[in-house]
Amino acid sequence: MVLVSHCLLNENTRYAGGATRPGAVPEAVGELISAGYGIHQLPCPERLAWGGVLKPHSLRLYHSKGGLLYPLRGPLLRAFVVWTRLVYRRLARRVARDVADYQRSGITVAGIVGIGASPSCGVTTTLDMRASLEVVASCPAAALTRDVMNERAVLGCRRQGEGLFIAALDRQLRRRGLEVPALEHDLAAELRGSRQALRAAGAVRTLGGPRNRQTRTRPG
Repeated sequence: MVLVSHCLLNENTRYAGGATRPGAVPEAVGELISAGYGIHQLPCPERLAWGGVLKPHSLRLYHSKGGLLYPLRGPLLRAFVVWTRLVYRRLARRVARDVADYQRSGITVAGIVGIGASPSCGVTTTLDMRASLEVVASCPAAALTRDVMNERAVLGCRRQGEGLFIAALDRQLRRRGLEVPALEHDLAAELRGSRQALRAAGAVRTLGGPRNRQTRTRPG
């Protein structure tokens, strides 16, 4: 059984401009189904923490340069991250309980699939939220096209590291003595129309194991 990031089965929860399909990403989930894995859909942490599908809590500083909120963007971003971490800790506890339940029941949890460049679900690649905020805050509404959003605010602001939800899940799994290989869906490849094979790429790290432990294994 594999735990899969919510948006790989339902892209309707992606940020504005981030969906490339009306529903699931077939090459990602289809590969797992063909290999005989059961799929457990993870919650979308951003939808639950940021106000719903449209994530209005994350949009307050868009196009804000020249306005009253722009000088406060630093403290507002820090408060936003603190709130996000509180919500994600609760969600991660729930997922860690699910993993423990599967394993107690004799079901192997073969992997967790995160999303590269995601501020929440990145496994080894996440988003520099401060840099991305500068892009969307400085860009007039009419100029913030899908291409600008994806190429400048997302892919142009990638950095090495884990997303906030993956970090919380790593801690909760470690507290329970659980280890699960983690794979990362390449969002950049998806946005640019390239097909990818999750299992061929293999796991990039282990969640719940010793800190900074890196792996290169293929599930199953």
